[in-house]
Amino acid sequence: MITWIIHIIIISSLAFLVFRKLKTSLPTWMFWIGLVMKISAGFVLGWIFYEYYGEGDTISFFEMAKSFDDFATEEPRTQFFIRILTLLVYLSGGSYWITSAWLSFISFTAAWYATSQFSKAFPSIKVLTASCFLIIPSIVFWSSGILKDTLAFAAMMVLIAAILKWYKRINITVYDFIIAVISGYLLFHLKHYLIITCLIFGGLLVSVSLIKKVKSRWKWIIAAMVLALSLISTQFVHPYLKVEKLSWTIYETNRTILEKSDLEGQLDIEIKDASILAVIKEVPKALHAGLFRPSIYDKTPIWGWLHRIENFILTILIIMSVSLYFKRNPPVDTPLFVSALCCILLLAIMLPLATPNFGTLVRYKNAYMPYLFLICSILPYHYLSSKTKE
Repeated sequence: MITWIIHIIIISSLAFLVFRKLKTSLPTWMFWIGLVMKISAGFVLGWIFYEYYGEGDTISFFEMAKSFDDFATEEPRTQFFIRILTLLVYLSGGSYWITSAWLSFISFTAAWYATSQFSKAFPSIKVLTASCFLIIPSIVFWSSGILKDTLAFAAMMVLIAAILKWYKRINITVYDFIIAVISGYLLFHLKHYLIITCLIFGGLLVSVSLIKKVKSRWKWIIAAMVLALSLISTQFVHPYLKVEKLSWTIYETNRTILEKSDLEGQLDIEIKDASILAVIKEVPKALHAGLFRPSIYDKTPIWGWLHRIENFILTILIIMSVSLYFKRNPPVDTPLFVSALCCILLLAIMLPLATPNFGTLVRYKNAYMPYLFLICSILPYHYLSSKTKE
């Protein structure tokens, strides 16, 4: 009990400091409700896996960290996560629940940091941004507790916020630079494909900005060189993600996931061989799955209803956004919109191809779902707000 009280006091004190440091004009309740939701989600995650499944990544990660055995797995990314987790487990006195609370707090702090930066850049949608980053249930759930995805989500949030600050010319402090470097390091070791996505996002943003804003006749050549440089840099992240091996990597991962999945949990995405044509053939189904599945028509376990409802809402938002865009032709930050949309679609295609399993996919989709929900909500949000004021 004393250990719990000590950690509650420390987390509460740090939360208050974060709230004071990252000031926004958002309602105070959004911060505290978001924090409570995040920590509670981590507890619910642990309870579900302990009580209903009796096994799972969250349990095995904790047990490995508790026994200081990062070599219980040969997977380098898991070993890296276990080493970080070992420190948290030690500081928590070997408590699963306190360790979970700390990871959830780190994830929430990163999400609030991103929310505060987005609010500075786009004050008219600050409440919408906070809702997408802090409140949507599935996003909160799969970025909480003892999972690699929790730290990866936090690192991704910080990196995207840092890129946005640079793009919008918001003052970047030494503190911003340090946490961006740490986040890049974490993401590089936890989720290779996400650091690649960030490199592509940055390259696209610079390239499209040059085309849109620079008047020099050389702008297309310079933009192409910048984009090429960012794409070339992705080839040094991991040998299995190089262009010449990418189709083989996707095929092998796809086959492995299908072999381990029961029929009810499988997506109908089966890559027949390691050729690039076989991968391309499955792209339409993968994109549909990455954006809209599990849908209300899919058969999933009871937990799947949450994702079905959210995907149904997302479908409505996409339809409304496309309709409002062509009817009203609103002003759009073209470089940011194009870059974000390209990276979201890239992940929405690649992840279902490599992980054709509902349980894995809904977890991995967290990498882009906050941004997809935000992009698809902006036009409906402004439209409904204007109608309310009339």
